[in-house]
Amino acid sequence: MAGYWARGGRGSSCVICSTFSLVSQGSVVVKAATWLPVLRQLSDGAPISGQELGDSIGVTRAAIWQRVAYLKSLGVSISANDHGYQVQGPVYLPNADLIGASVEVPVRFEPEVSSTNTLVLESRQPQCLLTLYQNQGRGRRGRQWVAAPGAALMLSVGQWMSQGIQEIQGLSVEIGVSICHYLNGLGVDVGLKWPNDLWIGDAKLAGILVEVQGDQDQTFVVVGFGLNLQQPVAVDSRVSAIDQVFDRPWTDTDSVGLIESVLSAIRHYPATPAATRISRYRAVSVLEGRMVNVNGASAGFTGVAQGIDEFGRLCVLNENGVNSVSAGDVSVRPEPCNI
Repeated sequence: MAGYWARGGRGSSCVICSTFSLVSQGSVVVKAATWLPVLRQLSDGAPISGQELGDSIGVTRAAIWQRVAYLKSLGVSISANDHGYQVQGPVYLPNADLIGASVEVPVRFEPEVSSTNTLVLESRQPQCLLTLYQNQGRGRRGRQWVAAPGAALMLSVGQWMSQGIQEIQGLSVEIGVSICHYLNGLGVDVGLKWPNDLWIGDAKLAGILVEVQGDQDQTFVVVGFGLNLQQPVAVDSRVSAIDQVFDRPWTDTDSVGLIESVLSAIRHYPATPAATRISRYRAVSVLEGRMVNVNGASAGFTGVAQGIDEFGRLCVLNENGVNSVSAGDVSVRPEPCNI
């Protein structure tokens, strides 16, 4: 199953799940990274018997059964028949060494973590952290990001900026715009739903969570990104995936380009004129000219989306004039525009 947003609490605490962390699977305790060799063996989609898997990894068939059961509990679709175990659908396993050789920040990979954003934010070190599974994955407004190992690209990029937080208010939107333009270049017809969801039509393909720490002189920026690579089976039609629009599997080269699009947005943001950013946003916005509902801390309202301002705020026109929205949930109304 691919990634999707689920309602849930954010939580402020975080425990790093390293390759030696333990996870309970029923009455069995499974090391969090012992399932990775099993997933690697199954990743090409060919059936493999439990005995073959055990022999290749150096464990018993019973241990293989436990690890397969754990993978299935994480959402990996694995069938078992007379020919052995078999993964259903494509599996993407990022190669941190290959990716790291082509991007400007150190790249590391952990099979399972609490939250990539939390770990990078706590480190305050420029880096890209890739993972296959987050057990405390976070999104905007208290949502939880849920994705099966190998069915989504999950990462966080951390980088310092020599500007204060107030000077980079529109950065989150610009990062989404940059990723959209990159994916458009790959042939993916994706647009940006303000502030930072990527949509194909009206179905969500990816989500972005930007978090910052800093003062008036410098800011540490962390960009969390989750991209559905495999179409979810048990999630509604409002979720899309790369395998529905791509005629080939996602590769490490694709990941490099996406990471570079994030770093490029951070690098060039201070020198990019507001008019240029606004124009770039309009080119990929899926809300432009559409009737939307806005719900936030204050009373909600309805209006027509009309681009962004220099601070990345969504401009919404209604009978009271143009409203600048800096935060909140924005949903598209099906009714035609009468304003």
